Amino acid sequence: MTNDDPEKRRQEWYEKVKKEGKLNKSPIEDHNAKLKTIQNPVRRDIIKHLNERKMTFDELKAEFDLQDMPMKLHLGMLEENLYIEKEDETTYVITPRGEDYLASIEPKDDLKKRRDEWYENAKKEGKLKENPTEDHRAGLKAMQNPVRRHIVESLGEGKMTFDEVKAKFDLNDVQARLNLDMLVDTLYIEKEDDTTYVITVRGEAFLENVDHKHL
Repeated sequence: MTNDDPEKRRQEWYEKVKKEGKLNKSPIEDHNAKLKTIQNPVRRDIIKHLNERKMTFDELKAEFDLQDMPMKLHLGMLEENLYIEKEDETTYVITPRGEDYLASIEPKDDLKKRRDEWYENAKKEGKLKENPTEDHRAGLKAMQNPVRRHIVESLGEGKMTFDEVKAKFDLNDVQARLNLDMLVDTLYIEKEDDTTYVITVRGEAFLENVDHKHL
């Protein structure tokens, strides 16, 4: 997709699909559908390939060594969730949403440097799960809950104590502990001391990449 003004093209595309009723899911439904779509590495790679050039169905089949049915399933899910679209009956192209996704996984230089250092420390301390797929799934599961997403968002604005989290989100002790422990376990937040929580670089990266209207 080309245009002299990428941001104008992006806005026009989002307005068009909205008028066509393709953005009619609730924010939470849309968020969860997008997460489910990009959990699969084949679908993530299809988006990357289509960012480089448009490709036909047969070209994608050959590139990924897939039969008709699995390729149709992957492309159907990507098209339904607006990461790609058909240019004609056989040719697929990336959409602005697909481009936004790729931009979101390329961190800004300063954040990338701090993230790399943080991940290296977390790896040395044994905090990272050895299996990247398991780590990815655990992170997605943690972020599917809107309360946990909003806790991360609030900690992005400043550190908070356990009691402050409880009060802000109207949680009892058990609920607050369960949500905070899951976020600590998946490394979106960490304890500064016995009662105070702060956001981590992974949490900052999540906020940097997420569409805030879907938090």
